[in-house]
Amino acid sequence: MDFPVSQQQYNDQDGFRAVEYDENGIPRGGPAYYPGQQMGAPADADRYEGNFDARTGEPFPHLRRRADGIIGPALMFVNTDLQTATWRGSVLVITPRGYPPPTVVLNDGTAPSLPFPSVHLDTYKMTSFYRIDIDVLLDVHREKRVEYRVNNTGPTYQFFVPAQTTPWRFCFWSCNGWSLSVSAEEKQKLGGDNVVWDDLLQKHNTVPFHVQVCGGDQLYADKIWQSDIWKPWLSIKDKLVRRDAPFTAEMAAFADDFYFTHYVKCFFMSKFGESMTTIPISTIVDDHDIWDGIGSYPDYLQNSTVFVQLKEYAFKYWRLYQAHTNHALARQHGYFGNRGYGWLKNFGPYTAALGPDTRYERSLNQIIDPRTYDMIFERLNGLSPSVRHLVVFLGVPIVYPRLTLIEKTLSGIKSMGLTKLSFIAKQKALVNIWGEPELSDDMNDHWTSSIHLEERKVFVLRLQEFARMRNVRVTFVAGDVHCCGAGRFASMNPALPPERDFRFMPQIISSAIMNVPPPNMVIRTVHASANTYELDQLTDEKMYRLFELDVNGRSPPNNNTKLLARRNFSSYVEDLTNYSLIVNIHVQNENNQGTKAYPVTISALALNNNFV
Repeated sequence: MDFPVSQQQYNDQDGFRAVEYDENGIPRGGPAYYPGQQMGAPADADRYEGNFDARTGEPFPHLRRRADGIIGPALMFVNTDLQTATWRGSVLVITPRGYPPPTVVLNDGTAPSLPFPSVHLDTYKMTSFYRIDIDVLLDVHREKRVEYRVNNTGPTYQFFVPAQTTPWRFCFWSCNGWSLSVSAEEKQKLGGDNVVWDDLLQKHNTVPFHVQVCGGDQLYADKIWQSDIWKPWLSIKDKLVRRDAPFTAEMAAFADDFYFTHYVKCFFMSKFGESMTTIPISTIVDDHDIWDGIGSYPDYLQNSTVFVQLKEYAFKYWRLYQAHTNHALARQHGYFGNRGYGWLKNFGPYTAALGPDTRYERSLNQIIDPRTYDMIFERLNGLSPSVRHLVVFLGVPIVYPRLTLIEKTLSGIKSMGLTKLSFIAKQKALVNIWGEPELSDDMNDHWTSSIHLEERKVFVLRLQEFARMRNVRVTFVAGDVHCCGAGRFASMNPALPPERDFRFMPQIISSAIMNVPPPNMVIRTVHASANTYELDQLTDEKMYRLFELDVNGRSPPNNNTKLLARRNFSSYVEDLTNYSLIVNIHVQNENNQGTKAYPVTISALALNNNFV
């Protein structure tokens, strides 16, 4: 054992003993006193002191998954080094501040590794974050089950890596939480938090996934705005005065505490936390990871001192929990962007994965900074010649029905004096806490919003040129919209098969793994606008009729065959006989038991594509 602990916690026969707690469930004495807490009163469950002993950093019993007081581990896939056939990953471990730096020992079936050391990322109060970089040599023909232990003590975990010559398998999901407006009755009707998670983990236990791509909204941080601390700022009526009002020390302390604690509880008291011990993550950011609609509000809000500073606290913890990095190390750890945190990874030699950051640089008129687009294509042009697929993971679908009718409706909300729009959500107020139309940020979030159509067009045309020159099939995968479906861009020439069409770019939509689907009327409204559109004079786009039958074997509601409003996740497997990508959208069954698969096959682009 290379991790020193007290003799009271460890013995040679049993390893770690369970920590002893007092009658209140608090380790090593009573709860620490902190400003604002009455002596003897229970600490706030949403604050640090309601989850950790403030003097020692020891987690309280409801957070403990290990006897040694460590939170985690959480695995992340970093990249594949194609030159050395090495799988690279990282492990996030959160420890009490006084603990020595943790290590990880691997065993891939040959011999245990030497301990991989950790890098200290940050500290909050009495808790420290560590990143441990790990690597595994890929066998030529044999997939490996890799066991690992933190500090060579406690539970043994496992994950799986493919061989150099076997297919990669990965899954995608999004929207891992509940909107604040969802009632307990609605949650219960859907079967609670874990119906789709249980199905995903059962499939992983049968045929393991090598990566899980988390497609945004890994948690819902909107609750931050429910605190009374914002009331004085929100009460400022003059928009310019509110824009320039200070971000106070009290706001900063609250933000630090909220994001730290909210992440701990959402990530490590859930099925997601269980999955991160065995399926390495790769995450992209969407708005609810920060707060609802971030980036899609008017400039006076986006550029306000409070929004700007609060966003930095949200991204601080996104980097720590979701990217295993900090501001100083992010570029060294492979994240790129003019200011944001995109990534490009090799899922083996044949599939590359691009995860642009569509939130940090976002404004009302821009999704990604032009300089970041140049960085993206500079990196794409450096991909290995062996790559046959590029999968572009986006928070919001880039192929999706136009929402023009709803956009026009929302533009008149204030002047009409409306406060509700019942066909969209029964209790959804149309004017949000900032005095803006509640759904306008949702509309502005979309690539198909009128304000983003030109940026979208330029991005897709640059990807077309990349596909043409490199003979790489480009596929988009996205979530956000709480329903599932598939669509595509393609050349207008009907005689041109997808195998020879570099403009053919499928879109897979997979959302949500937990959150409630939209009301049927919303799906019906969106479905009605799912027409064939022209991107330019050579390319059109449309949604597929993927759901001729619902999961119950009947026609879907209102014959909405293009989008299905049920919870889901999606899986992806390489077919190395023809280099196609086999996709399944796994949709929750009506009885809340398991899922039904809807398959989509994405062919590789022929090496002699049409070049026209």
